[in-house]
Amino acid sequence: MTQRATPIDPIARPLTLTPEASLNRLPVSVGGSDARPARHWVSAQALHSLLLHENPDDDRSVRGFLQSFDPTRPGDARILAKYSERLASVLTTALSADHWLAGSPFQQGYAQLWRSCETVVLGGGLTSGEFGQALAKQLEIRLKTISLLVSPWGGQTGMVGLAQHLRSANDLVVMDFGATGIKRGIARYHGNKVQSLPELTVDHWLDDDGLFRANAFRQVLNDTRTLVDRSLPVAISLACYLNEGHPFDYRSGVYHRLFEDCDHLATELNEHWLPEAGFDSLALLEHDSTAAALAFRFPHTAIMVTLGTGLGVGLCPVQTESDGGE
Repeated sequence: MTQRATPIDPIARPLTLTPEASLNRLPVSVGGSDARPARHWVSAQALHSLLLHENPDDDRSVRGFLQSFDPTRPGDARILAKYSERLASVLTTALSADHWLAGSPFQQGYAQLWRSCETVVLGGGLTSGEFGQALAKQLEIRLKTISLLVSPWGGQTGMVGLAQHLRSANDLVVMDFGATGIKRGIARYHGNKVQSLPELTVDHWLDDDGLFRANAFRQVLNDTRTLVDRSLPVAISLACYLNEGHPFDYRSGVYHRLFEDCDHLATELNEHWLPEAGFDSLALLEHDSTAAALAFRFPHTAIMVTLGTGLGVGLCPVQTESDGGE
């Protein structure tokens, strides 16, 4: 079972991300406006608001917009231009790192990583399809000091990252517990192929306080086991900052109160919840955007930014000579 430890040196690698690394809460000004949290500008809700503003008669959901996006359609082109301006402002603010440089020792080390970043990779559901590619082209024009890539796997990048990191010769169940959806799949052939399983809607599993708790986690594992023909190890990413395999004690998102549901989440999964559901051991438990970052490896500092219900951030592994150039 793999766990990620928090280094004593805040600029050491790998730097375990904490709630202090949040991009959602980063104050950002767009076009001279007052600073607002970054999620106000580029979350899925923000994109939906743009859609309604630019095309009041358009009844497409965000998913429908992404699936039918056409850059030659004037309304779609206006949404792209405004969204890319907003995202460029968010990334420019993050890359300057001024907000974090004045913060805690962790944030100061985190700021140094942003300031040394040479590549930003975009992933998550909002980067899917032609919209993601068009967004990257817009950002390349606006941001000239860094390389910018878009994940070819969109909202499945987290599952691919888990699979690619573990490179299991045997089949592996991969699960991505996001803010609004739970993606599932089976990774095969050393993680080079992920066979998708039906996605679940998170809202269905929340308690009266709008939180995803231990009982829901166990039910989702049981549901997933019915889709798999044999006991397999499981790798999980979670939309929650993790401290050595257990959630930090903070209050954001739907998963953070798993902190109270067991002494150590990774151990509980490995020793109880997964075996009780009929699975093998826990192969990896990781923060969701860090899992997405694991799908990419560079010889220099590179940062994954995931766009979906909110903004996530993960640090891409640094390629070493022992990686054999992979």
